[in-house]
Amino acid sequence: MAPESVPEETVLSLLTRQLAPKPRVSVLRRHEAMLRELQYLDGRQDENLTLLRKKHKWSDARWHALFAVNSVYQEVLGPLQASARSSMFGLGRETAILHGTQRFDAAHAARVSETLDAFFEMVAEMGFRRDWMSKNTCGDLVFYIARHARGDIPPDEAEAGDAQ
Repeated sequence: MAPESVPEETVLSLLTRQLAPKPRVSVLRRHEAMLRELQYLDGRQDENLTLLRKKHKWSDARWHALFAVNSVYQEVLGPLQASARSSMFGLGRETAILHGTQRFDAAHAARVSETLDAFFEMVAEMGFRRDWMSKNTCGDLVFYIARHARGDIPPDEAEAGDAQ
């Protein structure tokens, strides 16, 4: 489904509907900050943003949807992904780690991996690249996507970003 085919609020609300209150607020705040930065870049007539809007037809709805998935990754899924990584000593996989009521073990890592696979499949279906999820700000996204659109990023580097 193309991001332009649904209202921008829908993507964000669908992704945050089932989140606990604290992570939901974090995602919403991050999304709002990215929208403010987009407005600032628009006002400055940023050359990268102008290129993407005019030549590559990036609409506000597409930016809103990208900011929604990026915010969910940065605030919720990225930290979960980090918690599922195994240390060089096998901690968190072969040797479980207990932190309060949370257990970090192979089963946790498998659940997180399955969740991330589904998330990145959705990201790809929306027409976004996996490596865009690691960008921290609207400005970072605009700069990186514009570099990619101009062909400034060699194909092997772009593909390596997708394999993260």
